[in-house]
Amino acid sequence: MSDYLSTFAISASGMNLERLRLEVAATNLANAHTTRGLDGQPFRPLRVIARALGAGADDRFGRIFGAEKASDDVLKGVGAIDVVPTTGTPRLESDPGNPTADARGFVALPQVNPVEETVTILAAVRAYEANVRAFGASKTMALKALEIGAGRNG
Repeated sequence: MSDYLSTFAISASGMNLERLRLEVAATNLANAHTTRGLDGQPFRPLRVIARALGAGADDRFGRIFGAEKASDDVLKGVGAIDVVPTTGTPRLESDPGNPTADARGFVALPQVNPVEETVTILAAVRAYEANVRAFGASKTMALKALEIGAGRNG
């Protein structure tokens, strides 16, 4: 049963990552027209940085794919390392009536691409669904294994 538990954990880690990607993309879309953040600067779109989790690693995120394969270096899912702001410069839009406009009448807006964020949302939803299906398949296999085991002992 412990083999199935690791499969459940892998699927759960994938679902958690995709949920985070969805939240970050929604935050980016919600702030697409935010002219000033708490720091007085335009909102900077965010990105999730992910890394493979390994079984034999000292840190929480395991070894990355380039490591040599060893028996204790099996991938055990995925984890988010960080959510970081992008480094692009704000786009300038002419809006002389806006109170945050500069002397030339331009407002600095974040570099949020609604199409890109929508694609990220769709991809996150599909990947989440795939992890749910993998979780369900593991559950079905574990239940069948229990049924087989119960039949042999009965």
